[in-house]
Amino acid sequence: MASPGKRRIYNAVRIGICLAALWFVIRGVSLTDTVHLARPGETIVGRVIDDGDPIQIRTDAGEIVSIPRAEIAREIDGSQRIQFGLLSAGLRSDVRLLILAVLLHFPVVFPLALRFQRLLRVQGISLGFAECVKLSLAGNFLNFATPLGSNAGDVFKAYFASLHTDRKTEAVTTVLLDRLIGLGTLVLMVGLIAALTPPTSRIGVMRPYMVAAIAVGAVAVLAYLSPLGRRLRIPSTLIARVPALCHVDRMNAAVRSLMGNPGALITAVLLSLVLQGLALSSYFTVAMAVSLKAGLANVLEFFAYFYSGAVVQSLPGPPQGLGTVELAYRYFFVDFGSPSQIVFMAFAIRAVVLVCALPGLVVTLTGSYRPAALRNAVDEASPKHRGADAHHAKPMPNEGRSLSHISVSAVNAQSP
Repeated sequence: MASPGKRRIYNAVRIGICLAALWFVIRGVSLTDTVHLARPGETIVGRVIDDGDPIQIRTDAGEIVSIPRAEIAREIDGSQRIQFGLLSAGLRSDVRLLILAVLLHFPVVFPLALRFQRLLRVQGISLGFAECVKLSLAGNFLNFATPLGSNAGDVFKAYFASLHTDRKTEAVTTVLLDRLIGLGTLVLMVGLIAALTPPTSRIGVMRPYMVAAIAVGAVAVLAYLSPLGRRLRIPSTLIARVPALCHVDRMNAAVRSLMGNPGALITAVLLSLVLQGLALSSYFTVAMAVSLKAGLANVLEFFAYFYSGAVVQSLPGPPQGLGTVELAYRYFFVDFGSPSQIVFMAFAIRAVVLVCALPGLVVTLTGSYRPAALRNAVDEASPKHRGADAHHAKPMPNEGRSLSHISVSAVNAQSP
């Protein structure tokens, strides 16, 4: 466990990265709109109140100016140079598309839970789909609604998954494998889409990094599965001297169990693609809702950028990539909207994810993610339950053993 001093340094670095990234993000972001005229160097700043022809803009002085569309400068792609500010990006957003984005993103939890259940089954751990959904909902809430970042949801999921089984080391290892499969699928898809997108695409700069990451991962897996890698084991004499190493040995066995079950591994990857497809479709819908230049012609490029943002989000650093993801979006989507629109889209995506994570709050508050035996023990220990028992129950021979003692024993029995 890291010392308090190291944790403080780590948190300070995370906050520093977050603040620096947010500072770069807000540069160029404005509340007002800017219309660039065909005459070089001439602009009109205010808020667009009518984007017909002529376009009408209310200036900061309160004056309404009408500008014929023919007098507005054009971008290289032929679109007119009208940069909408943060206020207009919000007011002009299509609420119906934002609602659709929520509906598209909410089902992500079901393939996520199914993937977790299948991976647990490989380790001989039988956990119902409903229980996996509850753990996933609660984990998502901690991931997206707390400042602790994605580690909070993983730690929560690992601990309470371990309460459902005696194979606690394998349950914790499954949570790690679940995360690695999701991240690995993200990297593979970014690399594939980067190879398919035009060389002029901004995703092209990531090709060498994606190829390198995929190559390193492939070499590591092949080395791990090689005959030499299979023979590497922790000596039993060393485990006898350091008992904690037995957990490392069991984790290694759990990983090899999954590697030896290609059907489960392929299923996990396919489920990852399904849930990522739902999430990215939701993000793309948000982009359309805030009037970015998003359409069928560039959907693959948008998906590549969103995939890249997801990879940035999963890296160590600010919680949920706050600031770093927005900075990545500012770079990737610069040709599809104004800085204000891009930033608004980034925070709208966060809002969509947060709304979909809110059911996890109910699961967390009710404690329904815990095993039934543990829930019953906690309920029996509650003051209300003890009061009812004292009123209705007859004296028992071992009345000196309180229900609170029983509940603590039950909790200790369930702990890893």
